[in-house]
Parts: sequence; structure tokens; C-alpha cells
Amino acid sequence: MKAIRILSVLGLSFLMLNCQDTNKNKEKISTAIEQQSETMQQTNSAPTTKNLPFFKSEGNDWTFALSASGMEFSSQTEGLKSVHFPITEPILAADANIKMYRAETESATIQAEIKMKGCTNNDSISPYSVSIKIKPTGNTDFENFEGCGAYITDYRLHDIWILETLNGIKVETEDFNTERPNMEINTTENTFAGFAGCNAMRGAIFSEQSKLRFTNVITTRKMCLPTNKEQEFLKALQASTHFKIENNRLYLSNPSTETLVFKKVD
Repeated sequence: MKAIRILSVLGLSFLMLNCQDTNKNKEKISTAIEQQSETMQQTNSAPTTKNLPFFKSEGNDWTFALSASGMEFSSQTEGLKSVHFPITEPILAADANIKMYRAETESATIQAEIKMKGCTNNDSISPYSVSIKIKPTGNTDFENFEGCGAYITDYRLHDIWILETLNGIKVETEDFNTERPNMEINTTENTFAGFAGCNAMRGAIFSEQSKLRFTNVITTRKMCLPTNKEQEFLKALQASTHFKIENNRLYLSNPSTETLVFKKVD
């Protein structure tokens, strides 16, 4: 009897330990699933520059958008309510202010012309006029749509940036008066303002996909030391035509060289 009791106790203890281990494993699995689910939700909800449109346009009952992942057209017209096309390289007209995108899929054909010409739609003024010719596969005639559009400035530019290199050379505070040049870019208003190395500065930005230009630059007129590199900085800033953002840094360049590198201010 004593042996049977001992075996029963041992068996019960084993079962309890096994249940505890099973519960712990379930908790670990549950936690892992929750963490994975949370990570997937964050990944799916986080915006990517590939999916975000860099150009949007609209007219009466239609919209058209360009992104790195494709061209999207939607309207109230039967057969053209929601059509996706792969993104193509734009065809530049003799007039450099006109771009044309052409694409064809199994479902439709599109020709989109974007012209740098002021346009008014529902009392809203846009810098570009847009003409869309599109037809479902099998149709003989194109449907024509007219409207207005604008390029969307990359949201990642909306921050404060401090200069790291000027024309390929690392800069120090000593190269300027009291601090290195820095600026805050406002993508909502397409403006920037900051410190040029000796004087305060401000101006406007023009962005078109990977292009970025600093225009209408105005500075205060404080006298600067001959060794101050403010003028070299301002010249490089206004010579910049393209940008990229990597590792919390803003790289400005033109077809000839890399002009400036800024670091994001936390």
C-alpha cells in the first residue's frame, strides 16, 4: 500500500509539473504570436515611400496618382472605376515642362500628360494641368479626362537638419561663426528656414519625386568673417537639384557632384 501511495504521489507530481510546463509553453507561444502579430501590424501600418504617391491629380469624378509602385486611375465611368498600371519612365516632350506616361495592361490602356501650367478646379489652384486618355481593352475610342494636379513633397524631408559635409568635405563649427548651418524644412508649406553659418536664411523648396530645389533664398545682411564658409554653403544649396534620405541623413546633389550632407536632428 505504501508503495502504491508513493507511486500515486509521484504520478500526481509528474502530472502537475507536466501541466505547469505545458502552461508555460502555451504562454510562451501565445506571447510569441502576440509579438509577431504586433510586429506585422506595425509593418503593415507603417507608410513606405514606394506606396505613397508622389503626384496626385483629379477632375470631375476621377482621380489619378503616381507612385513608385504604379499608376492608379479611378472614376465613375463603367469599366474604368479602378485601374492599376505599372509605373513607366516619363516621355519628355520638346517642351521640358510636359511629361507623358504611357502604359498598357490586359484590362486597359492609358496615356497621361502632365503639363506645368496653372490649373483651377473647384476654386483650388494647382501648378499642373493633367490630361488623361484611357480606354478599357476591347474598346476602340479613348475616354478623355481633364483636371489639375500637384507633386507631393516627400514627408521625410519635414524635419530639422544640420550640415555635416560641404562639397565633400566635413565641416566644423570653426568654419562658421558660432554653429554649423542648419535648417527646418516644412513640407506642408514647401518652405525652409534656418541658419546659414553667419546669417539667418529662409526660402521655398520645389520638389518633384527625387528632385529638390531651394529657391527664393533670402538671408539677413550681417557682416561675416572672411574665413566664414556661408557663401560657399549658400551656393551649394542653390546648386542642388536632387536628394535622397538614408540613415537619418539628407544627401543633396546635382548631376556633377554631391553638394551637401545634412544629419537629422533628434
